[in-house]
Amino acid sequence: MPLVEAVRRVIRPDDPKPYESVEKYESSKRHDDHAPAVLPLLACSVIAATRMANDGVRRATNYHSHFAQLLGGTDGVLTSAKYRAVAGMWQRLASWQHQWGAYRGICTIPSPGDLPHNQARIGYALSQAMLRATDRQQLPKFFEAVRQHHGSAWPLPGAVLVDYLKTWGQVYHFSPGFRGAAEDADFRPLVEKILGNFANIWDGSPHFVQHGVPRAELLVRYENRKLGWLARLSRSGEEEYELSDGVHMRRLGDSEYYSLDGLKLPDDRTLRGGLQLSGHGIAVGRPASSLLLLRQNNDLDCLTSVDRFVPGEEHMLLAAQEAERDVETVLARAASPGRRREPGRLPWMPHGWALHHRVIFNDAVTLRQAIREVKGAMLAVQPAPQYKAYLQGGLPLAPKFNKHLYLSGAEPELVLPDGATGEALLDGELPDPPFPTRGMPVSLWQRSLAPGKHRIEVEDTEISFLTAEEAPAAAEPELVAGFALTGHRARSFPVAQRVDAGLVRGAQLDGAGQGAVPRVVFCRRGAEKTVFVASDGRAWEVSEPVTPAWWDRLPDAPSDYYFEIELRGCGGWILQFRRGAWHAEAADPEEPAFIPGPERRGWVAAVLDAAEGSRDPLWQSFVRRAEEAGK
Repeated sequence: MPLVEAVRRVIRPDDPKPYESVEKYESSKRHDDHAPAVLPLLACSVIAATRMANDGVRRATNYHSHFAQLLGGTDGVLTSAKYRAVAGMWQRLASWQHQWGAYRGICTIPSPGDLPHNQARIGYALSQAMLRATDRQQLPKFFEAVRQHHGSAWPLPGAVLVDYLKTWGQVYHFSPGFRGAAEDADFRPLVEKILGNFANIWDGSPHFVQHGVPRAELLVRYENRKLGWLARLSRSGEEEYELSDGVHMRRLGDSEYYSLDGLKLPDDRTLRGGLQLSGHGIAVGRPASSLLLLRQNNDLDCLTSVDRFVPGEEHMLLAAQEAERDVETVLARAASPGRRREPGRLPWMPHGWALHHRVIFNDAVTLRQAIREVKGAMLAVQPAPQYKAYLQGGLPLAPKFNKHLYLSGAEPELVLPDGATGEALLDGELPDPPFPTRGMPVSLWQRSLAPGKHRIEVEDTEISFLTAEEAPAAAEPELVAGFALTGHRARSFPVAQRVDAGLVRGAQLDGAGQGAVPRVVFCRRGAEKTVFVASDGRAWEVSEPVTPAWWDRLPDAPSDYYFEIELRGCGGWILQFRRGAWHAEAADPEEPAFIPGPERRGWVAAVLDAAEGSRDPLWQSFVRRAEEAGK
């Protein structure tokens, strides 16, 4: 039904507390991660504000008459005296958005703690917004000037940006209200928050993108010892886009990700200064930043850039020179043991940047405290507030049967909300030892839980999961579809019969063609590029797998110096480019036996590139065959 009609059904205009049912519902959902449940009512509040005008009966400032007409059907039923509850809802929304920074949108109205008591009542959003639409259009040019003048890490703290605003505000035509708020001691903290949040998401371009234009997020990817670009468009878009500077954007399969052809690989300038491209009806951009934070992307099986740290997850962190001191300070105070700093510069790294491997923060509260002490560019990547408990990690046993079924001994981790009291129950009893009171993951697999169902109660939230020693067996159906046999011939049309009726089901092969048992060979980690060339003329690039999160749970953790490659029915050579030279290692090779043709060009190119990789006579036969095929 229409929005206004839906809201009318849940308010009681003639009652002294007309919005009580909305308040109760919102209060029951307050521990949820989603936006406050009062948004429909606040949307009606904005609709009423848009109707304010002098119509000969009402003055242009008469808001409550329009609000009463909209939701009550007549003037006077929803007076200003009854509006205090709605003002509290605006404050609830503002407080929620400010807690999340720019992670959940940017709020430009005050939250209760931002204003003195005598100014803390909010009417409708437009009347007390600190930032006008014209101010937002000036922010990109203002940020560009500040960054060039300051010459340091980006984003800058809000307090520094307010100092520039007080000096340059009139030059960049900011509204008198916004400049006045920056000068007011009561409103300055709010202006600092607003500018700091906008600086965090600024894409580095001095041009303002009009509201409503689809925006794709420009991501950095790390794969095969090389940085590259990706774009992510959350809403459904076209299969391809033509962007400025000859860049072509093409969707990857059915995903929300796009490849970008024709765009120079990430370097110091594009990372520190941000990047924005435009096309027909779309804008693609990445904020300016002195930090590059990457984490494993399970959809793409590679590392991609992310906005914030996620406690308990492994990250790779690149820092420009001006941000390195802050990064080192935060890592020393809050990072878990095991992190590693790359002492020298690798060929794929941006010039002047430092690299940190295997960065994990298990304690989100300690991490936020450390970041707030150093401020600077680290403010943009602090983890988002956590309001409710949830499970992460673990080894799912049979996700197709049950997404919450885990292998016994490989249970998930419990992530507690920030500021949790610790009064949590595990299977109806206080856990021993008790859960920590800070917002950090709890390793449930260390609790020696018996197989079966387990229940966790924390902060008015209940979470349950199952554990088992092995996956459940799939139940066989009574009837199956297949092709009935007559002697050694199968019928042309399928029939449904009992399982034991001797039907041919699926692709049943004879004993000679059941597939070779895979052979496992080891491959060294850390190569800039790894290619496998088979004896039958095939070649493909090998991706280095990421060490799984459960690796350190093994009682005798094997070395992660190598990773495994499975060879099914073929042998060949593993070619790796390490430290400026190719190396060829045998993987059950045979003399190359295939008919040369255009489809072998990849094999020929790979073998000729690594021709000096080994002096083995068998490898030299591969090189000779490649030279012959390449003529």
